[in-house]
Amino acid sequence: MTDKHEHERFWEIIAGMRACMVTTSDGGLIRARPMAPFVDKDARVIQFVTDDDSAKIDEMLLDRELCLSFADTKAMLFASVSGRAEISEDKRLIDKLWGPYCEAFFPDGPDSVSVITVNASRAEYWDNDKGVLKMAYEVTKAYFTDEGPNLGENAKLEL
Repeated sequence: MTDKHEHERFWEIIAGMRACMVTTSDGGLIRARPMAPFVDKDARVIQFVTDDDSAKIDEMLLDRELCLSFADTKAMLFASVSGRAEISEDKRLIDKLWGPYCEAFFPDGPDSVSVITVNASRAEYWDNDKGVLKMAYEVTKAYFTDEGPNLGENAKLEL
């Protein structure tokens, strides 16, 4: 598989995810919370809308390095992203991302939010093209043989 294909597949996988866990550093502790990503495959960035006075903004101002974890257990697709956060209150960017989802979570409107843009530096994905029965077969086969299970494609990427 070509590196270009792996990069494209990574962006396809995360573009289809409706939520991910955003992990930051909070005074030496690791902290994760679910957020809804806006994935821009063309710009190669992942963005989030958040309250402009949230604790995660304070954490990112102290340490901009973070990790995003994506999981679709039904499709057996997983991805992890390491990157650097940038925080913006740019009204044009907020308007671009604003929609019914934002209206539901941020009742004070667009003037009460910021956008977190993650510039990904490294990523890894696990792409399983097997259904549940085939996965059960692979695990069972591995248990009774010396052969490990074929769990699908895995790629580590420098972005």
